[in-house]
Amino acid sequence: MLSARNAVAVLALLATSVAFGAEYKAGEVIVKYKSGVERSRTSMNSLYNAAGVKRVKRMTGLMKGFEQLFLNDNVKVEDAIVELERNSRVEYAQPNFILSIPRAVQKLPVGVQTDPPGGGFPIPCIPGFDIPGCDPNAKLPCLIPGLPFPPGCDGGGGTDPGNPGTPPAPPANRPQVPADPGEMNPPVADPDLAKAYGLSKVHATEAWAIHRGSKAFVVADIDTGLDYTHEDITGNVWRNPNPTNGDIVGFDFIHNDGMPYDDQGHGTHTAGTIGAVGGNGKGVSGVNQKVSLMALKFLSAEGSGDTAGAIKAIDYAIEHGAKVLSNSWGGQGDQDNKGLYDAIERAKAKDVLFVAAAGNDSVNNDTDSRKSYPGAFDNDNLISVAATDEKDGMAFFSNYGPKTVHVGAPGANVYSTMPGGIYKAESGTSMACPHVAGAAALIWSKNPTWTYKQVKDALMKSVDVLPALQGKTVTGGRINVLKALQARE
Repeated sequence: MLSARNAVAVLALLATSVAFGAEYKAGEVIVKYKSGVERSRTSMNSLYNAAGVKRVKRMTGLMKGFEQLFLNDNVKVEDAIVELERNSRVEYAQPNFILSIPRAVQKLPVGVQTDPPGGGFPIPCIPGFDIPGCDPNAKLPCLIPGLPFPPGCDGGGGTDPGNPGTPPAPPANRPQVPADPGEMNPPVADPDLAKAYGLSKVHATEAWAIHRGSKAFVVADIDTGLDYTHEDITGNVWRNPNPTNGDIVGFDFIHNDGMPYDDQGHGTHTAGTIGAVGGNGKGVSGVNQKVSLMALKFLSAEGSGDTAGAIKAIDYAIEHGAKVLSNSWGGQGDQDNKGLYDAIERAKAKDVLFVAAAGNDSVNNDTDSRKSYPGAFDNDNLISVAATDEKDGMAFFSNYGPKTVHVGAPGANVYSTMPGGIYKAESGTSMACPHVAGAAALIWSKNPTWTYKQVKDALMKSVDVLPALQGKTVTGGRINVLKALQARE
C-alpha cells in the first residue's frame, strides 16, 4: 500500500491534471484549426497573445492544420484551451497528454509500504495545502521520470527549461545503421525458438509452412526505438528508399533525428516479436520470419513520451508506407485526446491497421476510469490486445473489455530480442500487442489486395476460444495465425 508520504505526493501530482483526468505536460497545448480557414500573421498573433503563447511549432504533412503551442510561465493549460476554443478558426485545443510504456502491476505483500521505514523523500510544501512538517526546499518527484511534470519536479530532465519543446541531447555513441546482410539460403534453424513459446501458442510455427512473410511489407514499431544492429533483427530492418533527414531506418522524435536507436529496451523487444529474422541460425524468430521493421522512437529512455510525438510518429509511418502500426504504450483517462484519435483516423483513411496494447492495470477498458488509451478507443481500424499466459489464462495484469478489447495474445514471460545482441523474457500487454501486429503483417503480405477490414476480420474470426477470455474480450479468444492465414475473404 502507499505510505502517507507517497500519498501526499501523489495527491499533489494529480491536482495539476484533475481537470482532464489524465497527466499532461505543463505549458503545452495542441491545437487543430478548421480546414480552409484564413490564418494571417496578424490574426494569429492576436490569438497567440490572447492565449498566452510564447512559442509555436507548426506541424506539416498529414498534420497540416495542427500546431504545438508553448505557453508563458504564468498561463495554465486549461485557461489557454478555453481562450483558444473561443476563436472561430479553432476546431479544438487539448493538453499535450503524457503517454508511456504500460507498467505491469506490482503486487506487494499486505502491510508493506513503498517507502523505507523512517526514510523516503522529504514532504514538499505545496501552495494552497496545509502540510505539517513539510520542507520548503524539497521538490516533488516527477510523475514520469524524464518528463518535467509537474513543473519544477525533481528528475524531469528532458528539455531546455529556457526553451521548452527543444529536444534533449541524444545519447552518445549511437551506432550507425549496418548494411542489410541479406537472407540466408538455405535457412538455418534458430536455436532458441522453443523459448519463444508464444509463437507456437498462436500457431505461427505451423503457418510458416504456408507463408514466412515478405520484406516488401512494412510494419512500424512505434516505441522506444530499435537496436538496428542486433544480429537477429538487422536483416529485417526497413531501409528507407528515399531518406531526407538521415532517416535510413526510421526516425527519432525524442532527439529529432534519423537515428532511432533503442536506449530503453522495450522497442527492441516488441520488434523482435513482430519480426526477428527467422532461419538465420541465431536466437529466435518473430511471427514474421521476413518483414520490414520501421523504427519510430517517441518514447524516451525512461519509457515516457507525449501526444505530439505519438501523432508525429503515426503520420510518419502512414506517409512512408507502413500498413500495420504496433503500439505498446498508452495513457490512462485520455478520452479527451482528440489529436491521438484523429491520427488513428488518418491511418484508417490510408487503409492502415493500428494495433494497441490494452494496458496493464487489471481494469475493464469498457467502464473503468483508469482505462488505457489508445487501446480503449473505438476507431474501426484499431485492434486492442489483452495478454494471455503459458497456461492459456488471461495474465493477471491485463486490462480487458468485452466491447473494447478485441483479442488475446501471449504477453506473460515472452522471450525476445533486447539491445546489445541479447535476449530476455518480459511481461505485459506490450508483449501481446506485437504478436497481433506480426500476425496482421503475415496475413496481409500473403493477401496484398486485402483491406485493413479484411485483415482485422480474419484475425477476429479465427481465434482459439479460451474460457479465460470469455466475456473479457470481443472475440473471447486468442489469435490463431494459421487459421487466419487460411481464411478466404
